[in-house]
Amino acid sequence: MMPINVIDVNEESFELEVVNYSTQMPVVVDFWAPWCIPCRVQSQTLALLSQEADGELRVARVNVDEQTRLAERLKVTNLPAIKAFVDGRIVADYVGVLSEKNLRLFVDRIMPRAGSLLLVKGNSLMLLGDYVEAEKALKQYVMQSHGDPAGLLAYARVMLYQGNGRTALEILEQFPVCPQSADSAVLLPVARAYTDPELDKIVLDDPLESAFRNAIRLAKRGKILIALDGLLGVLKKDKNYRDGEAKAVYLGLLEVLSDEHPSVRQYRSDLSTALF
Repeated sequence: MMPINVIDVNEESFELEVVNYSTQMPVVVDFWAPWCIPCRVQSQTLALLSQEADGELRVARVNVDEQTRLAERLKVTNLPAIKAFVDGRIVADYVGVLSEKNLRLFVDRIMPRAGSLLLVKGNSLMLLGDYVEAEKALKQYVMQSHGDPAGLLAYARVMLYQGNGRTALEILEQFPVCPQSADSAVLLPVARAYTDPELDKIVLDDPLESAFRNAIRLAKRGKILIALDGLLGVLKKDKNYRDGEAKAVYLGLLEVLSDEHPSVRQYRSDLSTALF
């Protein structure tokens, strides 16, 4: 007898039992065949994980020998194979045998984040200026979520808030390909500027360069709004200063603040005025 949240599906029931049902909870589709020995082990582990999830994960089994058209439709050409559905769409898949540890990680990534309140807390604490407590909350969230990209992005932001460019750079240079990748790329010039030893040196004979370096030093000390004012002054004189680095750092600092910050909209408007 199969656990209550492990079901067999066919072509007729797939839309209802998998696609539609995945709007209520994650559904892992387990493609198998009677002759596939590795499938048996992986199917047992998936059933165990479904049972451990206590009603928050469904496993839908598809016998590819009996459901050839469904397997073809979902482009299943090798076994074992699993596909995870969330909100009616495939969010992850894997072909081959996963160890129990890696299968648990696969499932964990698609489960609703029990610790997502930590992410909300960390972002809110940043807005309130409590960066130390924000860092603690976000670090815990990243660990619990096994590197959720939204958490990694927020953690990189709080590191930059505190001037820790090295940690932020390590995160951003290895950032996974995901919807948050574009935002991480915007932060990258800030992390690189923070870790450039040349920018810590004071120059006296070049007012623009002096202003640029001073803005970086101010940002590293948490005085981001003052740093933005300094960079804005540089951009008003040379909108392509340092081959666009000044503009990239300016945009990156806005991303550090996030669009939730009350001053960001005005600073974006100021930048448009300076550039155009």
